[in-house]
Amino acid sequence: MMQHFLPSGQLSLERPSFIFSSAVLIGVMLLYNIAGTLLLLVIPGGAATAGLEPLQYDSSMISAMRLAQVAGQILVLALSALLLARMHAGGGGFFSWKPLEFLGIEHRVPWRQILFAVLGMMSLQPLLHSITELQDLFLWPALGRSGEAVLESRRLMDALIGKLAGIHSFPEAIAVASVLALTPACCEELFFRGYLQQNYYKALSPAGSVFFTGFAFAVFHLSAANLVPLTLLGWYIGYIFMKSGSLAVPFFVHLLNNLAALVFLHAAGSTPDVTPASVVFSLWWWPIVAGSLLLFVFFMHRFRASCSST
Repeated sequence: MMQHFLPSGQLSLERPSFIFSSAVLIGVMLLYNIAGTLLLLVIPGGAATAGLEPLQYDSSMISAMRLAQVAGQILVLALSALLLARMHAGGGGFFSWKPLEFLGIEHRVPWRQILFAVLGMMSLQPLLHSITELQDLFLWPALGRSGEAVLESRRLMDALIGKLAGIHSFPEAIAVASVLALTPACCEELFFRGYLQQNYYKALSPAGSVFFTGFAFAVFHLSAANLVPLTLLGWYIGYIFMKSGSLAVPFFVHLLNNLAALVFLHAAGSTPDVTPASVVFSLWWWPIVAGSLLLFVFFMHRFRASCSST
């Protein structure tokens, strides 16, 4: 097979076409939803969740949901990425170096790039939060019943995540972090950045690969209310992967983003009087957004410099 350079500069085997990669994307997204339903039917306590609102779930149902979440991500996303990488890389074991290199996994971990990429992601949070709140205040109410349906769907999703993120002991805290932060960061980055974006890079262009993969990443989460902020986050993660070429960078950014969301979720639960209007209409909020964007520019400059020096 022919060999080509990937964004990181290493040699790799010829990658599949845009059509093949897009067909894989659609198939994996459909399979993920089917697998989630089937896993809930076979895991004890999972079938009882059908027809109930998340607030009605008991501890056995929550355990089943957590297990189904982890199993679905590993079996559908991570396993698909590893199997496809093994096929395209010409065989070898799942964890032999050829398939892993195909996915952008390198021997070294670029900690300096990870540091500035994580700081850049954290400095984006005020802007992403503002977009979400402004949509809730203006966009969804303006869409009438369609907007109400979007908000209701988000309410159910938030209720489910709130139940899944419930922590009553230290071991449960470890389990929640594994289910909602570690597993998605690992499995989603293997598939979306490691497999899909790298293939789109060869089939389209660097910018095209970031654009399509970031949008697909947002659609995968099935949340119309969060489509814009998730797309922006997906574009950011795709960009830092394109510049660094190491899957370790988007993995740690994704992991820290998820952990920060968990911390924010528990903090918001302790301040129920805080509303979207009380934040975005506050005089102190927008200077924070502006300052965070200046920090973002600074961290991105340092990130690019660290990529150039390696």
